[in-house]
Amino acid sequence: MIDAIVRSTLFGLRNADKVTNTDDKGRILAEIGQFTNALTNTAELDNKLGKGAQAAISAMATASKESSVLRAAGKGATWAAKNVNPLLIGAAGYRVLIADDKGAALKKETLGMASMFFVEGLMKDFFKSNLFTNLKGKVKNKYIKAGISILEGILFVCGSIAGSKAGYKLGENLIQNNKKVSNNQSALQSTPIAAQKIADNKSVSAQDDYEQEFFIPGQGKQITA
Repeated sequence: MIDAIVRSTLFGLRNADKVTNTDDKGRILAEIGQFTNALTNTAELDNKLGKGAQAAISAMATASKESSVLRAAGKGATWAAKNVNPLLIGAAGYRVLIADDKGAALKKETLGMASMFFVEGLMKDFFKSNLFTNLKGKVKNKYIKAGISILEGILFVCGSIAGSKAGYKLGENLIQNNKKVSNNQSALQSTPIAAQKIADNKSVSAQDDYEQEFFIPGQGKQITA
């Protein structure tokens, strides 16, 4: 439970920073969903922090009964909390739409999101594995257990970010390589010397074809009329 709170809070803060300080406004719904998950998970804790979150949720529920706007906002936050990953994909789509080079942006976003979800999947499998569960189960001290859960949440966020960055970097490298190849081809075709070489090669090729018509390979003699 603690690891889920840490994950949601860190992801929420990261997305809030991007929404506030960059043009990546498409993350705002995912941000709301992540903070909602953090609050909901915190409310399940059996301590003062959990009771505080429960009180906050109860207060919002009471207020929403008196206001249709708050009621709609609460439903929206609940929906966003259940659909964080689709909302992140939607945010990636928004970044493609506002990009100058939409083709390049689509490649980078596809690789970035795919890499992020792939790494997250690997980490989820590891944290659910018998190896990790057994190791965690051997710890009896509640404070150490809590520390491990916090570390688990932090590692998950770090792995997700690393996977995303690796995917984006791969996309950028592929795009740069494609541009270099395209530019080199354009430069060669536009250079007079290169154009003359191409013409010479065509001339030689035509001459070879002519010779092949009147020379029988392997017999060393030319056909005469």
